[in-house]
Amino acid sequence: MKTRNLVLYTAASVLTQGIAVADGFHLAGQSPEAVGKGNAFVATANTAAAVYYNAAGLTQIDGSSVQVGFYSVMLGIEADVAGGKFDLDREVQFTPQIYSAFRLNEKTVLGLGLNSPFGLATEWDDNTSFRNTATISSLKYATLWAVAGYEVNEQFSIGGGIGIHHADIDLRRGLFAPGDEFSFKGDDQAVSWTLSALWQPAEKHSFGAVYRSETDFTLEGKSRVFPYVALREDAQVDLTTPASFAVGYSYRPNQCWNIEVNVEWVNWDELDTLTLEQGSGNQEIPFKWEDSFVYSIGAEYDLGNGYLARFGYNYIESSQPDEHYNPGVADADRHWLTVGLGHKGDSWSWDAAYQYAFSDREVKSALDSSVNGDYKSRYHSFSLTARYDF
Repeated sequence: MKTRNLVLYTAASVLTQGIAVADGFHLAGQSPEAVGKGNAFVATANTAAAVYYNAAGLTQIDGSSVQVGFYSVMLGIEADVAGGKFDLDREVQFTPQIYSAFRLNEKTVLGLGLNSPFGLATEWDDNTSFRNTATISSLKYATLWAVAGYEVNEQFSIGGGIGIHHADIDLRRGLFAPGDEFSFKGDDQAVSWTLSALWQPAEKHSFGAVYRSETDFTLEGKSRVFPYVALREDAQVDLTTPASFAVGYSYRPNQCWNIEVNVEWVNWDELDTLTLEQGSGNQEIPFKWEDSFVYSIGAEYDLGNGYLARFGYNYIESSQPDEHYNPGVADADRHWLTVGLGHKGDSWSWDAAYQYAFSDREVKSALDSSVNGDYKSRYHSFSLTARYDF
């Protein structure tokens, strides 16, 4: 096989699975006070985490606030395919979650934040029957948010701002025999924007909405076919992470309870066909992903003495059709069960949450027949934050 054809073939295959990691590992929780409620927080948004969930909610903070925490997750995926049974390499992975709110005047609150809306990694052993489709897929993703909330009147607030994103990917797959691989490494920075609103027509009722724009990257880096080609080749691909729109309703029947439901639309239809550009020739890479919805319901109960208990449920639809299924993503209709506990003091507060996710998917009609089979996913996550109000 000529070097040119080998590069084109392997590049198309690895990117079809690797870039998609951004969806399959969309982190389901950006702060434990939200995670504990099944991630239903758009219509509550009453902490500095509103920087991400709904910037309009920042106007509920009387003074200023800073919170620092982390989200950790362990991915467990088992694949039962024609070539045998295989387990994903498991390790605990961490991402930071930092938010702050600063009141500028009676009407306006500035919010700054740092989090990872996407990220993490999957690594399959080099001896799987589908090694030609996926071995390692790693995405490091960080976003710096600069937003503000403005109180139009006592019942209605608006918010918005920008996110500055950095994406760094390392994608690999096998070729013909264990030990060889195609790899692509690239990175880029991009900017997105967000708009939101919070309406509280009565003490017991609150409605929230948030729109986040798409983010356009041109991931530039190097591709390599090892050990068949000695040199790395300049390569790049344009990638768009999708726009999303979420709405929520919060009901407070009394001073102890807060019950909320959210629905979020994610425009993954934008991820249709990508083009890998490199000196050996360009290659069209079809994804054909579909829009998906996320459904969340949760509750918070005031235990007294500053302690808050939370529980919830989160359902995330798969956006990856069978035809383009890939174990590097292992996407599926996934269920998340959550619990949380927090304590609010005069100045210092803390919140913690645990998530358990499960899904079972049978793939029958993938274009790459080596991935057809049964996939069982079991995830565990823990998040913790400490907050100082002043």
